[in-house]
Amino acid sequence: MKVLLVDDEPLELLNLQSILLGHDKAMQIRFAENGMEALDLLAQEMADIVCLDISMPGLNGIETLERIRERWPDMKVALVSAYGEFHYAKAAMELGVSGYILKPVVPEELIKMYQKMCKELEAKRNVKPLLLQAVIEKWLGLEALSDDVLEATWKADIAFEPNLVVVAKVEDSLGNPLDFSDCAAAVSEVITGGIIAPQTVEGYWVYLVEVKSDGELDKIREVFSRLKLQGKRSTPKLNLSYGIGERVDSLTALRKSFYAAVNAAQNKEEALMQQCLDYIESNYANAVTLHDLAVEVHLSPSHLSRVFKKKLGLTFVDVLTKTRIEKAKELLDNPMLSVEVISHRVGFSSPNYFAVTFRKLEGQSPREYRLAQGV
Repeated sequence: MKVLLVDDEPLELLNLQSILLGHDKAMQIRFAENGMEALDLLAQEMADIVCLDISMPGLNGIETLERIRERWPDMKVALVSAYGEFHYAKAAMELGVSGYILKPVVPEELIKMYQKMCKELEAKRNVKPLLLQAVIEKWLGLEALSDDVLEATWKADIAFEPNLVVVAKVEDSLGNPLDFSDCAAAVSEVITGGIIAPQTVEGYWVYLVEVKSDGELDKIREVFSRLKLQGKRSTPKLNLSYGIGERVDSLTALRKSFYAAVNAAQNKEEALMQQCLDYIESNYANAVTLHDLAVEVHLSPSHLSRVFKKKLGLTFVDVLTKTRIEKAKELLDNPMLSVEVISHRVGFSSPNYFAVTFRKLEGQSPREYRLAQGV
């Protein structure tokens, strides 16, 4: 649990810390000596619970609580005060304070107040995913929910306004759904300003994202195409299918982006791309060309090139080269194979061209990669 203690008396801060750590040694505690410092610390890193002294220089506890409520309406805040006057308690209650105790602090009272706020936080965390799922399904046109509830929930939990929907599913060779959590984590590491629905929607994991430029859209395509390639290499019987919807100009239009994404995930081009990736995976070591692949899938090279760019954001040569380099990295783990042998095994025409390409994609030479891997 992350706790912020705010008091202009250093000894009082140490006293509160001692009491709380005596109850929970795993607690993460930070100090602030006034209201402005507290707000700055919260802006840098959120806290689960804030304990505010009322009487402080600058912003007093009530004024600090008001500002916290404006920016973080759901944060748990308790007031600790030497004042027992009714008007302080009344103001605190009107601002939704979670606890109010008097100085000198009685350890049992502080621990009881802390436990109460922990239970409230746990209850909210259990409900939040369900409410968030309902909000997302409402925007996608699948759930009836009050617009007032939607707006309040969205503002409280999501600090952006999505304008694009991406759907994805991971299946085995029999079409059975598989866990998407690893893919979701990889997407979240690369793309900020997005959120994944807690549960599937019509069989798909739904990713809502705010896209401000064509460059950001290309980045999303690249992330998902890379995940598809990596999944195909590591687990041949695993299939990641995805679709990217169209950008829209309002939250209420997200349903349009959602169905465009579903259609994109289901259309024939997705199956075509899977066939192309399978072919590249089986033939990367040969002198394969776009023309060879086009003959295999019964399309013209120009048409197939456009499909690659549209679906993966990459060219045929990009995908072939990335596949060869990934295969080369696997072979480089074998100290019995020379770089020259590996370059030919993965389809490069010369060791020099292999080394140049490897450095371009990996930022180091094959030999440097080997050293870094301890081979």
